[in-house]
Parts: sequence; C-alpha cells; structure tokens
Amino acid sequence: MQLLTIDEIISSIMEETEGLDAEITDGIILSKKEIPQSEIEKLKSELGIEYLDSAFSEYILSYNWGNFGFLSYQFGYDDETSLSWLINRNLDYDEYPALRKKNLIIIANGDPYTILLDCKSGEIYAFTSDMTYEEIVTVASDFEEFVRAMGTAQYAVWKNAEKEFIESMEREYSESSLKFWKELVSVY
Repeated sequence: MQLLTIDEIISSIMEETEGLDAEITDGIILSKKEIPQSEIEKLKSELGIEYLDSAFSEYILSYNWGNFGFLSYQFGYDDETSLSWLINRNLDYDEYPALRKKNLIIIANGDPYTILLDCKSGEIYAFTSDMTYEEIVTVASDFEEFVRAMGTAQYAVWKNAEKEFIESMEREYSESSLKFWKELVSVY
C-alpha cells in the first residue's frame, strides 16, 4: 500500500461518508479552505515563532484543519476560518514555553500522543505525557507526508487493510516511529 495523495484522501473520505448526515460527517471531511496569509503572521506573533516551515504554512492555510481529525487525532475544533485553534491549543498548554525553546508547536492531539511540528525543519513528532522532550519520536519528515500517512491509515482502517498499511510503513520508518503508526491503526 502506498501513501494516498491528498486528493485521493479527500475522495476516499467523500466516498466513505456519502449519504451520512452532516452532523455525523462534521470533522471527518477534509476540504479546501482558503485562510488568509495574515493568519500565519498572527500565529507567529502570538506564539513567538520566528520562522515557520513553508510547507506547513501552505497546507495549514489551504484546508479546513480547524475542524478536522483523522481517526482519534483532532487538529482543530469549530474554527474553519482562522488559525485561532492552533494558537489557543499551544497557549493553553502549560509547558508551551518549553516547546517554544525547542521551536516546537502542537498541531494535533490524540490518544495517547500529542503531535508536534518543528517550526524550522518541518519535521513532525509524536510524544506522550510519559516522555521527555528528548524522547519525542519522529513520525514524518514534513506535514504533507504526515497528512498523507494519516489519511492512508484512516483509509486502511475503513478497508480492513491495517496490516498492509503497517507493512508499507515498515519499509519507510524506524521502529520507534512504527509504534505510533501501529497504535494509530490498532495493530500490535
């Protein structure tokens, strides 16, 4: 199984949710949404970020992450027109000053991991409350790869192809990263 493209992820979500009530599909359907570039400047200013990875900036402004989630991971909630959800998620985190020193921000929450972005390199990490910041695990080289992997994982769960998904991830990721992907699709 190869990682789906973002368009393929959107198509698979639309196909899987076809005919369902909008109340059920709220937060499941990824759609294009143009958020103004000024929101990036606001995000950087409010979080004290000097540099923000351009790939992340491009994708975060182009889709409705403010009201979307994959499987058990939620990006934002009830905010499809701004990046306030991202600002609030970080400022409400008691240890945000420690993250800021490491150029990290929280981009999604789930169980048991919190998902972080390295603002400079664009790498995506996962960590649990039991880990130190030195133990965080790289789960993707950038935001696009992360989204494609998450969307493919969701597709695999819907199609009962979790094992095939993990087999493909084994070729690409380290053992520490695989733990995250296995837990995501419940393959142990």
